[in-house]
Amino acid sequence: MTPSTPHGSPLGFHSYDPGIAAGSLVLWGTPYPVGSGKVDIGGGTAELHVHNVCSVFDVFTVPNSFDPMHTLGIFSAIIHSMKIEWSGITGSHVGFCDATNKFRGDFFECSAKIAVSVTTPKDTGHGFHFETDPATTTTNFAQFGTEHNGAFF
Repeated sequence: MTPSTPHGSPLGFHSYDPGIAAGSLVLWGTPYPVGSGKVDIGGGTAELHVHNVCSVFDVFTVPNSFDPMHTLGIFSAIIHSMKIEWSGITGSHVGFCDATNKFRGDFFECSAKIAVSVTTPKDTGHGFHFETDPATTTTNFAQFGTEHNGAFF
């Protein structure tokens, strides 16, 4: 890395996401198998662990994710594994409620350890592989909690 490319790429942070669901307001959401996540509110921890998620795209940058034209391109990608562990509560927002927008929940600010291995397959012309080391991952903000919205408000 050089000072002009502090995140390892001249484009900045790399972005993988499942895209925006057509005809809906669902942003960056994809289903995971039952049992992939667990939350222990009383213990102040949460975990998400998934394998072989094929419903994501390599969109290169976050701004390109939001650009409907995807001017930098968009390619299928595979998350081989992803494990996120939230712990060490530093703040909380218990009993948050926004009745106007039908949204309520209990949220806990903390730190997170992230381990991810993802590849843009070679047949796309890229073959880019990204892997994190949870021992060196830095999180500036992490949060987990419970929420109720819409019809479940």
